[in-house]
Amino acid sequence: MKAIVIKEFGTADQLEIIEMEKPLITDDQVLIKVKAAGINPVDTKIRAGSHISSKTLKLPAILGKDFSGIIEAIGQNVQHFEVGDAVFGLASQTYAEYIAVSPDVIVKKPDHISFEEAAAVPLAGLTAYQAVHDHLKVHSGDHILVQSAAGGVGHLAVQFAKVIGAFVSGTASGKNIEFLKELGVDQPIDYKNERFEEILSNLDSALDTMGGEVLYKSISCVKPGGKVVCLPSYTKDDPKAIELAQKGNVDLMWTMLTFKRESLLAISELLEKDLLKVFVGKTLPMDKIREAHKEIETHGTKGKIVIQM
Repeated sequence: MKAIVIKEFGTADQLEIIEMEKPLITDDQVLIKVKAAGINPVDTKIRAGSHISSKTLKLPAILGKDFSGIIEAIGQNVQHFEVGDAVFGLASQTYAEYIAVSPDVIVKKPDHISFEEAAAVPLAGLTAYQAVHDHLKVHSGDHILVQSAAGGVGHLAVQFAKVIGAFVSGTASGKNIEFLKELGVDQPIDYKNERFEEILSNLDSALDTMGGEVLYKSISCVKPGGKVVCLPSYTKDDPKAIELAQKGNVDLMWTMLTFKRESLLAISELLEKDLLKVFVGKTLPMDKIREAHKEIETHGTKGKIVIQM
């Protein structure tokens, strides 16, 4: 099979396609022929060697977390799945034509959702879902700010908040303001021409995807007793952010994704009912993986980038 690997850490040019043996499954695994793999910012950080998991990664290594595909073989202890089932999920080493995974990390793909759309969901979807539901605990009528609301995590977080019944303010560049309106954002803000911190105040919660000055200003917009989730792990325990949160009596959290199959099932149900739309901004063939990583690193993508296997 073909797989995308890195043999050493560095730029996107370190990514290459090699031939390797198809993985063997145990009695408790399924073999999946991968149809598509989502590309995430964390993939670029692992590739560059700057992510905490890079320290224990053995090279050469296959990258990737998101995937969709078709079950090709099933271990004798596996229940509830059959050969031929279309599925999607979250695993590791998904930049490959085949992966062997536990059935605990997959769910069945809704029929009307494409493999590309399904592959764009797991990591960003679970990150957004857990931020909105588990950490910010958004309720109907709450006012939430979603930073980078047109991005992979942001555009899904907006929709989760709207399903709950929240009032959503979201930031994006001017070219994506119409996209925010299509997502249901109640108050789109063009961060290049407007200062969100001068427009917003007394928020119930904020989801920050940037850190630094954007995080500081987000905290200032949240009311006492409100909550802020900051996603970039490299900003964790920022002293200035902690001080600002303490002064404002704001609950500031840096969260880590915890895989919960029940959360992925809940997301799949929203997709099935057309209450959630995942936007694939670009679909590229396997041999364009370097281009995909370079585009992710611009931090200006709309929706998700997906690689077809």
